Amino acid sequence: MASDALLSNRKISRIFMRLLHGNARLAGLAHDCDLKKEECDKLTQRMVRAGLLRSGRGGVFEIDWERFVPLFVSRAMNIYSAAMPWKYVPYYVEHDPENVIEAACARAERELAKVKVVLADNESFASLVQEYFSSLATEVDAPDDYLADLRLQDAVDEFEYALLKIYPLLKNARTLDEQTRKLYRELGKWYRRIQQYDNTPTGVALRSAFGKVGLL
Repeated sequence: MASDALLSNRKISRIFMRLLHGNARLAGLAHDCDLKKEECDKLTQRMVRAGLLRSGRGGVFEIDWERFVPLFVSRAMNIYSAAMPWKYVPYYVEHDPENVIEAACARAERELAKVKVVLADNESFASLVQEYFSSLATEVDAPDDYLADLRLQDAVDEFEYALLKIYPLLKNARTLDEQTRKLYRELGKWYRRIQQYDNTPTGVALRSAFGKVGLL
């Protein structure tokens, strides 16, 4: 099962959310997630192979944050990934007009790979991801069925959208430690790129509408 399908799977998401409350053995997971033990066993093994979980001593499952954070990064950059090639289009229009799209996409892919490595290796970002999911699992104001229906990919996607609202509210970088300052800079690059780009039909239509009534 590919990582995108894995993160969008309701049952796998339920297992992951359960483990945010603490480690568990297979029988307890199956019971808490309302799954047959055999099915739960197959799902947890897929999650282990994909980097979501690890199995410790005595068959106790726990979230593998060290492997999950890079997976989170790779799946959270949907708008950023779509926007990045456009950063290089003007350069290649001038320097390689016959291969503009191919060249811009290739360079964007290389640059995004570097960004993902930097973020995945940043201790402050790893803490941020872990705190995000831990807080989500204990959200007392959520409706009773909210977490039961939430898919991991929904939570991953929300990070990028929330960045647009949260980044302008962040503390001054000068007050932060070195690791967090580096994270601040990387999130700033991410924020500015997606702030200027919306690849959805509704986003394009809204920009057009705002422009036609003179507000944009």
